[in-house]
Amino acid sequence: MESTDWGYINPLYLWCTTFGIFPPHKFGDNVSPVSLKFKIYVLLLIPIIISISVYSLIGRENFLYTSLDVTVATTDLLAEITLTLLNVVLRLLFVFCYHNPIKTFLNKIYRISKEPHFKCYTVRNFWVQFCGFNIYMVFVMVFDVYIWSSTMGWTIYKFYIGRTFMIYACNITLLFIVHSALITKQLFTSLHHLLKTIVGNLVCENDAKSGYILTEFKVKAATKTNYNCCHLREVRKYYNEICGLVDDFNNIYGTVILLVMIYVIAYILNLTDMLLVYSNAKSRNINGVEYGTELTLLCVSWMITLLLFSFLLAKSCSNAVSESENILTVCFIWLNEIPTIPKTFKQQMLKEEILLLVQQVTTRKPKFSAAGFFPVDFTLLGFILGSVTSYTIVSVQFFSSKEN
Repeated sequence: MESTDWGYINPLYLWCTTFGIFPPHKFGDNVSPVSLKFKIYVLLLIPIIISISVYSLIGRENFLYTSLDVTVATTDLLAEITLTLLNVVLRLLFVFCYHNPIKTFLNKIYRISKEPHFKCYTVRNFWVQFCGFNIYMVFVMVFDVYIWSSTMGWTIYKFYIGRTFMIYACNITLLFIVHSALITKQLFTSLHHLLKTIVGNLVCENDAKSGYILTEFKVKAATKTNYNCCHLREVRKYYNEICGLVDDFNNIYGTVILLVMIYVIAYILNLTDMLLVYSNAKSRNINGVEYGTELTLLCVSWMITLLLFSFLLAKSCSNAVSESENILTVCFIWLNEIPTIPKTFKQQMLKEEILLLVQQVTTRKPKFSAAGFFPVDFTLLGFILGSVTSYTIVSVQFFSSKEN
């Protein structure tokens, strides 16, 4: 499959720019200040977002919260506040605070991805993901509109329309962050294969018996190669640059990821409360409207959506770290093919270069984090589920005592 450079992500970046999330930028261009016109556009969007949120909260307080269970009303309020805060903060950070770092970060990835050694996702692969994302989000949002508008009507649902669009804006931002982590994973993968090729050819070149080295790789020596120890120094340089991208990733996206996780937990708590109160209640009544299994399906679909994007973020970051560790595995495997006491100067140089790479990889390990509060890997899902489970246990005990 033909690969391409980081430029394949440009349609998603432009889509985020349309929502006022990222500043306009063409990959590879010099870093320039954000235009006054775009700043005004974002400054107009922020009061609109806050106004819609305030209008929604006032409407729910007057027309809905009195008929909801107190815990459901409280978690709904908390979810709305965290969602609004996230939408405001990510625009302020990316457009007014981190506009230069994010442009520099994108340019670094774009420059490295254009190197012949590195392979990224194909344009087709990206469009399949992007279209799949939008189809899925449209399906969930239309289902949400249908359930609430066909039961409570637009009188109540109009207080939730803004929430739906804010969720979509957050999810496209999260999708871009996921792809930013995925590209580092692809760069580490390409570097891993490059190292395997270089060291494999150099070791095979030193083998006097045959063209095969009996390792788990079963690498056949090429008839003629131009690889030398200087190429291993390039691997070290590339590794350091990609680790620098991970550091930039944490500096730019760390705070937003932290707020995303707070919002995800708050919203899942609200959905869990609705399931506990209205799915098991004898009378599934909200504001005089009786609900059946459609309410359960709606809550579950939104919970799946939130957990799905959290899983994608955790998986992309975890896979990037795993690929960086594969470099260390390659080094150790090929070190075993070099004599303990090198017989030639070339073997000695090769061994020293590999050991230097081992030292660098061992010392400088990439790590994704949410502003330093917690690592962004699969433990993130345990953190979310643990928070929700603790709250669910307390809620069940509260409802049980309330019924008694």
